[in-house]
Amino acid sequence: MHCLDCYSGGRQTPAIGVCRQCGAAACAQHVQMRQQSLTCTKPINRAVTIDPPVRRLLCRTCSAAHQAHATCCPQSANATRTP
Repeated sequence: MHCLDCYSGGRQTPAIGVCRQCGAAACAQHVQMRQQSLTCTKPINRAVTIDPPVRRLLCRTCSAAHQAHATCCPQSANATRTP
């Protein structure tokens, strides 16, 4: 599999991961590794963060979109609920 961003630029670079958001393949130059906290809901609707955080690979486009979202809504930027 080749990096989508490199391929769009006319190069064929092997991908090292897949974007968690859009599914695009990304090379070491174009991948962004982030941490994401998982939470679960306890009684009285209280969210509890689980450690350690998980890795989340994002392409540069999705990483920029997540950063814009974090600026707008900082309270929900880094958490994902688990059932």
